[in-house]
Amino acid sequence: MSNRRYPIHPIPGVGAIVVGTQGILLARRDKAPGKGLWSIPGGGVELGESQIESVIREVKEETGVECEVLELLGTSDLITKDDTGAIEYHFLLNHYLAKAITQKTNPENADGEVKWFHPDSLPSDMASPQILNLISSQRKKILSIMKDLNSSNI
Repeated sequence: MSNRRYPIHPIPGVGAIVVGTQGILLARRDKAPGKGLWSIPGGGVELGESQIESVIREVKEETGVECEVLELLGTSDLITKDDTGAIEYHFLLNHYLAKAITQKTNPENADGEVKWFHPDSLPSDMASPQILNLISSQRKKILSIMKDLNSSNI
């Protein structure tokens, strides 16, 4: 996707809280905004791609994990400004809840980092307080999915 930095309009994107037997799947961001910080996998929706297809593709590309999308959780804006006050990034993000079909992780880049975290033990260097709030609001569902997955031994 071109022109992500200093866009002329908001860029549509998706993010996913992917739940596996060990918890929530997080990846360290390898680009701005939030480079080097932990976040849920996600990215831009490509032309001709549904949001569900985008979630499945982005999770697989970034983490190596295959997932099944369960539901739309909500929408948020990620807007960052540069030192002059100009809009540097503006993403319109739809966040989904998904369950892992596979558990083995494989980061997109050789120096990438992908890990499972229990929802009560998230890393301190998260990319966004909005993501923390979203995870917190879904805690009961996350724990229930974890329990179901552990019972079925995927």
